[in-house]
Amino acid sequence: MSILENADKSYITLTPAGVFEAFSQREPTAMQLSLQALLSHHETMLISTWLKEYPEMWLESFDEQGFIEKLTTFLPAPDLPLDQFLPYVVASLSGKRRAAIASDDGFCLARIGYTQDEADTLSVAAADFSGFMQRQKTRGWAVEGRAISFFQQVDLLIPDTSFVFLWIDDAGYALIIDGEPLTNNRAFVELIWGIKNSALKFVDDAY
Repeated sequence: MSILENADKSYITLTPAGVFEAFSQREPTAMQLSLQALLSHHETMLISTWLKEYPEMWLESFDEQGFIEKLTTFLPAPDLPLDQFLPYVVASLSGKRRAAIASDDGFCLARIGYTQDEADTLSVAAADFSGFMQRQKTRGWAVEGRAISFFQQVDLLIPDTSFVFLWIDDAGYALIIDGEPLTNNRAFVELIWGIKNSALKFVDDAY
């Protein structure tokens, strides 16, 4: 079925791969911004609405690359503060059910499973690694992985701690995951949408 079929009645949202593509760069491209638009509203967008702003060929390309998912009904954006929303998704993100969200300047914004001291230490470490990756990128090293993982065992089967770096509305974030990172699921998309929606609520309140 074509992604364009029933464009006036079908909705689209990002897949986990689409989230990584859309939010991986401090200075996103026009195509990446068009993907970000899918998580920039309080509910999923109609395909026809998205097409009023962006080219049809982009949509077909995103579909072929697995960046978007077609839906028959709309979904509302998460509407909870991060520290309340994180417990709902952490079991789907962390093999050990421990995770935290840090700002790019090293502050812990939300945590579950970690103590405050653990989360603060990991948040500072995430900021250090993010800065390192950005500096190396300016020197010509293309950072493609968008994450850093640390392993305790030689066989490197499951990481001990992972830092996933994302840029949302010009602000850097690190998702800190204990144990196996389970980012290839809907909970990851919901979490990033929740962060976007927090910013949306701030803008709404300001006006």
